[in-house]
Amino acid sequence: MDVTIDLGRAAEPSVIAVRGDLDVHSASALREALQCLLGAAGEELTVDATAVRVVDDAGRRTLESVERYCREFGGRVRLPA
Repeated sequence: MDVTIDLGRAAEPSVIAVRGDLDVHSASALREALQCLLGAAGEELTVDATAVRVVDDAGRRTLESVERYCREFGGRVRLPA
């Protein structure tokens, strides 16, 4: 699982891009990392998960919880197709 952070520019939001396989083994580590990053980044944050391959239910639930968190605090998530 790779995580890349683009802190944005004056008029653009920060972007956290995630790519790789999301499964029971990587879900908790990703969830912890994103919660720290989302808390530090503030509002207007985008999590780009379009390059994530969800392997199992743990991965799916992790993306759903990240999406709920972002929606509650003003960010957004780009999900895989």
